[in-house]
Amino acid sequence: MTSRTHGIKQMTPDSWVEVSPELAAERGITTGRHVQLRSAYGQVRVQVLVSQRVQGKQLYMALNTVLEPVNRLTSSHTDRTTHTPAFKETAVQMTILPEQGESPLPRNNFRFGQRTPQTGVEVERKWANPNYHLPGDKLVQIKSTNA
Repeated sequence: MTSRTHGIKQMTPDSWVEVSPELAAERGITTGRHVQLRSAYGQVRVQVLVSQRVQGKQLYMALNTVLEPVNRLTSSHTDRTTHTPAFKETAVQMTILPEQGESPLPRNNFRFGQRTPQTGVEVERKWANPNYHLPGDKLVQIKSTNA
């Protein structure tokens, strides 16, 4: 669904994996290098973005891609209490591929200094909207009859 949002698709048209500078130096990889990530559940082929946003041996992939989705690497397990997918983390093996390309981060991405900051969650403005109602205050009860 996120990949259908024009603004997000424009700023992040493709998937990539963010690799810490420490891990990139250890493995001898740079931004733009293609890698294969393999888990017990599947594999993806993506480009590397060396980034301070991750540290140590951690990798990060966003969820907003269709071509090489991170969900290929995750299990179908769910949290027993909330019944939400357990997509937050998984162990992967990273294989460095020979292809080297340009940075996968488009020049119009906010990380290049063109942020659109939000001053905060403007809840008062949301609550003042005449079409807004508190979640759960307009619940409909459906009565069933035993026939």
